[in-house]
Amino acid sequence: MALTTEEALYFLGIDYADEMITANVNDAISMADAVLKGAIGDDVFQYFPDDPRLKHLQKLYTADAYNERYLQLSSNTKSANAQRYQIQTLELQLKLELRRKKEELL
Repeated sequence: MALTTEEALYFLGIDYADEMITANVNDAISMADAVLKGAIGDDVFQYFPDDPRLKHLQKLYTADAYNERYLQLSSNTKSANAQRYQIQTLELQLKLELRRKKEELL
C-alpha cells in the first residue's frame, strides 16, 4: 500500500503544491518507505498491504522527513517526543506480527 503524493500532501496540510514541494514530498515518501523496510522488514508491505498502522507510519515518517529536510530543530519537544513514542510503538507491533506471520507460513 503505497502512500500517494496526494495523501502525503493532505497529511502535511499542504493545500497547494508546486513542482518543488511535490518533489520534496515524493523524496520524503521514498525515504519513509526505505526507513520502514529497514526498521520492520523488507517485506512489510507484502505482509501488511492494508494495515492502517503501516499507512500511518508512512505518513509520520514522510512528515518527519519533509519537515526536517533543512535540519530544523522542533520547537515543540513534547510533541516531537510523543510522535517518536508513537512511531516506536507501531514499529514494534508490526515487527512482532511480521515475525508471527512468517512463522505461520513455515
